[in-house]
Parts: sequence; C-alpha cells; structure tokens
Amino acid sequence: MRDRVRRPATTVDRRALLLSAVRLSALLLPAVLVSAGCSIGDIRRTPPQRAVPSAEAAVSPRVAAVEERPMRVPVPPYYDPPHLEFDNAQLGYALFPGCTRSPDAGDPVPCPPLLFVTFDGGESWEQREHPDPAATEHSMLVGYGSLVLSTAAAWYRSLDAGMTFTRSTRSDGSMPPEFASWDGPYQVCCQTDPVARVVEVTERGIVPLPQQPPIPVVQTVGHLGGKLTVAGLHDGRLHVASGAQVARLDDRGVAEPTWQWRTDAVTVAEPDRIRLLVVRVEPSGERWLIAERVPPEFPIIWRIDGTRLAQLPIADLPTGVVSALPDGGRLLVTTRTGAWSVGSDGQFEVLYWPVQGAYLTRLRDTTVLARRDGAVLLPLRQPSGAGWVEISWEPTER
Repeated sequence: MRDRVRRPATTVDRRALLLSAVRLSALLLPAVLVSAGCSIGDIRRTPPQRAVPSAEAAVSPRVAAVEERPMRVPVPPYYDPPHLEFDNAQLGYALFPGCTRSPDAGDPVPCPPLLFVTFDGGESWEQREHPDPAATEHSMLVGYGSLVLSTAAAWYRSLDAGMTFTRSTRSDGSMPPEFASWDGPYQVCCQTDPVARVVEVTERGIVPLPQQPPIPVVQTVGHLGGKLTVAGLHDGRLHVASGAQVARLDDRGVAEPTWQWRTDAVTVAEPDRIRLLVVRVEPSGERWLIAERVPPEFPIIWRIDGTRLAQLPIADLPTGVVSALPDGGRLLVTTRTGAWSVGSDGQFEVLYWPVQGAYLTRLRDTTVLARRDGAVLLPLRQPSGAGWVEISWEPTER
C-alpha cells in the first residue's frame, strides 16, 4: 500500500445549494462557478484495450509516503467530523457543526458549532469564536481570502481568518451578493434569471459585464487576470468565447473599459449525455474545457488554443474515475485504485501520488488538494521525508 510516517502531536434554496457549492466529492469535477442550472452530460464510446500498467501498479510501494497529521483540538468525542476547507496550503479552517448523537442514551448534550483555523497547514489549530453558536444548520465556504459561514437565519463573512465577522441577511435567505467573492471575481449568474450572464463580484454586489459573450448560452467561466474564457452547450454545438478587457473611447473622447470577445464552436455527439461543463484555467494561462459525463464514464477534455477547441485523444479509459484536474500541461486523473497523468497524446502513465480514491481540487496558491474519507491531503514535503501530509480528526474516544 503506502508508506506512512507518524509525527509526534504538536501544540445560495439555500441549504441544498450551499452544500453542493462547497465542492464536496459528490461531483466528478469541481465547478469553477455557479452554473445556469442546465442539465447537460456525456458521450459514450467503446473503451479501447488497456495499454498502460494495471491499476494495481498505482498503489505499489513506490507511492509517496504520507505523514499523518491528526488534529489535536479540544472537541468532545461525540461531535460529528468537521468540515475541512483550505484557502491555500497553509491557511485552512475546520467547522464542527454539531453532533447527531449524545455520549449516552440519556438526555442530549448541547453541541454548539466549533470553529478552528490553521496557519501552518494543519500542524496546529487555533479556536475562533463562532459568530452565531445558538443557530442551526451550519455550513462553511472558503476561498479567495474569504471565510463565509451560514446558519438558518443569517450569513457571516470574515476577511481576517475568523477574527471578526460581518453579518448579513436577505429576505429570501440567499447569500448576500458581495459574499459570493469566496468563489472568485467572475461567475455565471443566476439560477433564477431567465438568461444566465457573466458577472463580476465586487463589494458593491454582482455587476453584469456590459458586453456579454456573444454565444447562445453561458454555463461556465474561467478567469486569469483580466482575461475570461466562457463556454456553453446549445443545440448540439459547444460554444466557447475568449474575452479581454480593453479601453474604448466614448462619444466624448473619454476612455472607458469594455470587453472584446472572440468565439468558436464545434459539434458534439450525443450532447444530451453531457451533464456539466467546467472551464479550468491554469496559472500558466493554459485553458481546458471539461465535459463531465454520467459516472463512471470518463469526461471529454478539450484544450483551448485561442478560441480553437482541440479534443484530447484519450487512448485508454480507466474505470472508477473519481476526478480529473489539469496540471501543467497534463491531466491528473484519480480512480478508486490509483492516480494517473494524461499527456497531450492521450496516453496514461502511473502517477505515484498517494491520492487513490481522492477528489482533486486546486487552491488559490496553485496547491493541489486531495479530499477523501473525511481527510484532506496536501503535497507538503516534511523533514521526515514524507512528500504529503494527511489532515484528519479522530475522536480520542466514543
């Protein structure tokens, strides 16, 4: 299996939408933004014969060692496991929402939510005061420097790692528009609108781009700096638009910002079998478009060159796919039994990472995070020689 190195202990419908937006492993691929609520999905074809090492090779002794990093926090053992989220490789949060059982068969014990923060990749944790411990239905969202907590009655946002919170409520119970910044500055909005639009999330709220991408439907957007990539599937055609912000002179000769778009489209076989589109933009600027299909089928992958869509020729389709994530010109794929790297030629190679069965996402600082079985794994090399750390909470007693 894998080598482990033990380390000594050291000192917005709102509920359902929120729980889906926290990027749990229910989805095969992480959504970059809120989708327009369209049902799209998958292309079937007969898999070729496997021409790469068997899945068992991915769990050979060569897999990188993992250092277990248990959370040492003052939480009663009868609490439910925490919800763990990281903003970058060092800054993370743990929310214990409460407990569904008491230690005895007697009267229930009070289980207020407990909040913790780490600044060193889970090696140590500091407790923070939850802004509404008497409330119910607790959830947490983390990203782009924001910590957003939700309860049945209100929303709370912190921009200083949980030291202070801003409280906000809306009559329909939805997330305050400016709080959506946790999911990035550009998003697709909104599920309740008849036509989805690309919007910018600012402290003033959600501001639609003045020049929308000229494609029939918008379902996903990715961004890097002032450049956007937008895509949507309509009437069997996959449309993509690339936009950049430029200055244009108005009638008075005053420069005003505007968006300039270039588009392309390709025909897709069996478009009704595609259930989700996701644009992924790497830190290098390389752009990918991933069409998630009904599991366990492998997604369809395109590279975006300018506005041209080039489908990745997958030479061999693994079974039991859990996630797929672009990474430095290659595609990382996890299955129930192994991890793989797919090059531009579509060939699979065994990836000796200890992330079999894990769901991969990328943090704001480009760190790859793997999530499985109530734990997160981060590629942080340790003095012990381990290349990864696994952070999880195990109650000391039940």
